[in-house]
Amino acid sequence: MKRTYRIAEISFGRPHWDAAYEFDFAGDHYEVQRFSANFSVDAVVRLIETLRNQVDAFALTSLPPVIKLDQKSYVHRQYLEIMATPSPVPLCDGTGLREIANINSLVKHIESGVIQPERGTFFPTAVLCTELEEYIRHRYRKSVYIGDAYSLLGLPWMIQPFPGLMTLSKLALNVANIKDMKRNTPLAQTKMQKISRSSLAAQVENVQYVFCDLPMLLLFDQATDFVRGKDLVIWSSHPAMEEEAKKYSPRSIINLFPENYRVHPYMNYSVLDAMLRLSHKRTAALSIEEWEQLITEDVEIRQVVRKYVMTRNSSTQTKISQGFNAVRNKVFSQPEPDFAFVIHALSHNDFMHVPGLGVLKHMPKTWNDPFDRMAAKAPPFVYGHIKHIISESNGKEINGIIYALPATPKVLKNSDPEVIYRKIESICYDAANRGAKMIGLGAYTKIVGDQGITINQNSPIPVTTGNSLSASATLWALADVVQKMRLLKQDTNTGYVDGMAMVIGATGSIGKVSAKLLSMIFKRLCLVAPRLNRLEELRQEIQQMSPNCEVIITTDANELAADADVLVTATSAFDHKIVDVMRLKPGAVVCDCSRPLDFDIEDAKQRPDVLIIESGEVVLPGPVEMNFDMGLPGNTVYACLAETALLTLEGQYEPFTMGRDIEWHKVKQIYQMAKRHGVKLAAIQGHTGIITDKEIELTRELALSKRKKIRRCHEDTFGDQQLVILFACPGGKSRGMGEKGGQYPQSC
Repeated sequence: MKRTYRIAEISFGRPHWDAAYEFDFAGDHYEVQRFSANFSVDAVVRLIETLRNQVDAFALTSLPPVIKLDQKSYVHRQYLEIMATPSPVPLCDGTGLREIANINSLVKHIESGVIQPERGTFFPTAVLCTELEEYIRHRYRKSVYIGDAYSLLGLPWMIQPFPGLMTLSKLALNVANIKDMKRNTPLAQTKMQKISRSSLAAQVENVQYVFCDLPMLLLFDQATDFVRGKDLVIWSSHPAMEEEAKKYSPRSIINLFPENYRVHPYMNYSVLDAMLRLSHKRTAALSIEEWEQLITEDVEIRQVVRKYVMTRNSSTQTKISQGFNAVRNKVFSQPEPDFAFVIHALSHNDFMHVPGLGVLKHMPKTWNDPFDRMAAKAPPFVYGHIKHIISESNGKEINGIIYALPATPKVLKNSDPEVIYRKIESICYDAANRGAKMIGLGAYTKIVGDQGITINQNSPIPVTTGNSLSASATLWALADVVQKMRLLKQDTNTGYVDGMAMVIGATGSIGKVSAKLLSMIFKRLCLVAPRLNRLEELRQEIQQMSPNCEVIITTDANELAADADVLVTATSAFDHKIVDVMRLKPGAVVCDCSRPLDFDIEDAKQRPDVLIIESGEVVLPGPVEMNFDMGLPGNTVYACLAETALLTLEGQYEPFTMGRDIEWHKVKQIYQMAKRHGVKLAAIQGHTGIITDKEIELTRELALSKRKKIRRCHEDTFGDQQLVILFACPGGKSRGMGEKGGQYPQSC
C-alpha cells in the first residue's frame, strides 16, 4: 500500500526559493513544503509548534553546523535552542548523514579520477566541512589551502595547515558559537574584505578545486573570483542555486550528494534524513553506525569513512589526562572503568545519602528549596564505583564509574539546558579520560533538552539514555505482579487479558512503547496525555498493529481511572497529582516509572487494596560490588544503568537509545541481551521497600473484599438492573450516571 508522508522543510537562513514539491521513493509518496525563518529561532519554534500535528517530519536546513575539531564538538547555542523544541515527529537536520555521505562520495570520486586533490584544493570555510578537509589533508597535505582567515576574519591570507591552526580554530569557534546568526554580515562586505578580494583570487590561481557548498558560496556575494575557472565541489542540490553559481564561471560543478538518493532536484541532506527515517519507520535519531549501514555498502569504504566521522586523534591534554588517571587508578587500586553512568538527587531526601550530609534531616523544611538551589551550583562529582559485573554468556567482566549531579528534578527543570549540557559534557570527557567506553544518563538528565542527542554529539564516547531497557523492565515487573495477583482472566480463544490497561504519559518515550506492548495483551487500553491530537495519532498507530484491542483516549486520567486494572505512569510531573489514588479500582496494579514518582507513600497508605510498585529495577550478573547508595536495596540497579552495562558487556559501543522515541526493535533487542547475559528482575519495590508475596496476597484479599462491598453497595443504591448497566459498559460511558459515570458511591 502506497503511503503519503508530509515533510516541512524549515530553513533557518534567508528566504530563498521557498516552494512546495513532491516525489516518490521506495513505493511511498512524499510532499515537501519549504519555509524560511530568516535566522530567527523564535520563527523556527513557531513553525514547529504550528505544523507539528500536520506533518510527519521536519527537515531543518541552514542551521549553524555542528563542528568537530579534535575530540570536541562545537555546537551553536541557537542550534541547541531549535533542536530542543518539543515535537511529536522527528526533527531531522542531516548532520551525521551528511558527514558519512560526503566522505563516501569523495572517496569514490577520487578513486574514479573525477577529483584529483594533488592538483590543489581550496576550502574557503574549512570549519564548515571539517570531515572533507581532514580526509584530504591527511593524504594530500601539501595540496590543501584554507581561506577561513578571509571568510571569517577578513584577512587576505590563504593558509596551509600548520601546527597552531587547530588552536586558532578552536578560539574562533568559541566566539562564533555565541553570536546571533541574524546579525551576521554577508561575507566579503567589510572594507578589509573588499580590499582583499583581488589578493585572494591571485593566491588561488594555481588551485584546481574549490570545496564550498552553495548556500555558503552565495554569502560571498560578489567576492567569488576564487571560483572562476575552478572545479567547484558542492553537496547541496538545487537547480536555482546551481544556476546562480554558474554566474561565477566555474569550470565545472561536482556534487557530492549521493546520486542514488537524488530523487528530486531540490533534495538536500535534511530532507533525505527525514525521508530515510520515515521510509524505514525510524522515528528516533539514528546513530552514526546506523546511517553508515544505510548509506555505505562497500565495507572497505565504510572503514575509511568511520575514521573521519567517528574518531578523532587524542589531544596532548587528553593523553596526559588519561595517563594521570591510569596512574591514579593503579595507586588507589581502582579498576579502569569500562562504562560510566550519571545520576542525580531524585528529591531533597537523597542528599542525606551522601556521606556527611545526614545532618540535613534536622534542618527546617523551609530551608530545603534554598539548599537544593545552592547545591545545584556545585560541580558534578564521582559518587562511586560498581565492580565485578560478569556476563553469564561469555564470562566477560566489566566495571563502572558513577557520577552525580547535586540537583533535584525541580531544580534541573528550571535550569538553563545549556548549563546542564555543559556539566554533563564535562562528565563525559572525564569518563573518557578515565577509560570508559560509553556513558548512560539517568533520571532527568536523559530528558533535558532534546533527550540525549546534543549530549551525544558533544561527547567523546557514545551516550545512551537507557530508556529501551527501562520500558522492557517496567512491563517485565508489571507482568510478574499481575500474575501473582490472580485477578485477571485470559481469553483462551484470543489470548487477550479480559481487562483494561491505562498508560498515563502515553505519548512520551517509555509510555508509548508500554502502550504498544500492552495493546498486544489487554482487550482494552486507555491512553492518557495532555494533548488530544497526539493521543489520536498514537491510537491510530496502535490500532493498526493491534486491531483487536479497543483503544480509548483521554486527557484526564481521573475520568477512567476506576476502570483500569493496570496502570503505567510515565510522566515528569513535579507539582501536581496526575491521578487521584482514591479513584483507582480495588485490586489495580500501578507501575510508577515516573521520576519523580507520581504516587507517594501517603497514597499507598490510603489504598492498601491497590498495589503500587516502582518501575522495574534489575540485578546485574556476577558478584557485583557497589560503594554508593542509589536508594535501592542490595545490588539492585535502575534499568537505565543496566542498559549501559549490557551494551558494554556486548561490546556494542553506540548511542543505543536516543531522543524522544524508543524503537520497538531495540526494546526487544535489549531484553534478549539482558536474558542472555544473566540480568534478573529485582525483587518488586514499593514505597516502603521490597513487596513480598505475602503482601501481594494480602492486597489481593483486601481488593476482593472491597469489590464485594462495592457490589453490595451498588445493589442497595441502584438495584439489580442498574448494576448490570454499571458493570457492563467500559470506560464509564453510557452509564446513565451523567459525567461521574465511572465513580463509586461515596458511601462505599
